[in-house]
Amino acid sequence: LQRTIEGLESYVKINILAFATDVKTWKKKLVPANVLNKKSAIDWVGRLEAIGGTSKEDLAAAGLTGAANLEAGKTNTFGVLMEALGAAGRGTKDKYYEVEVDTIFFLSDGRPTVGELVDPDDILREVRKSNELRKVVIHTIAIGEFDKQFMAQLAEGTGGVFVDLGR
Repeated sequence: LQRTIEGLESYVKINILAFATDVKTWKKKLVPANVLNKKSAIDWVGRLEAIGGTSKEDLAAAGLTGAANLEAGKTNTFGVLMEALGAAGRGTKDKYYEVEVDTIFFLSDGRPTVGELVDPDDILREVRKSNELRKVVIHTIAIGEFDKQFMAQLAEGTGGVFVDLGR
């Protein structure tokens, strides 16, 4: 993740959402990926610690070290996806609206355990519905002991790519 942030062009707008039971955002809104913001983002990511079924080795491989005060072992997949899609506004099919978000990179084990929806099929259905006009591409990056079917379907259903970082 840190290398990805470093490689962003300055015209790209970014934000980072970390999640367990709750969703934490790095910034209140999208910001340009300039040198200062990239350094701040990398520092913030470096302090995160994914909690639950993902091993420390898998986290290190994904660029996540440090500590975050998130409830242990819970994954609010639906909550973070809805918050990320909400930043996209009404979407690309509305000719009167300039889209801010066109792509989401979703790094997770993909095992929802808490939140409004936890069944993967229900989450996929609601993401499709919420993304119908937005047309946001969701790339999924799986780490740890993940739900491959869910992560692959989430990516494929939005025109994204599923990447398996291994177990």
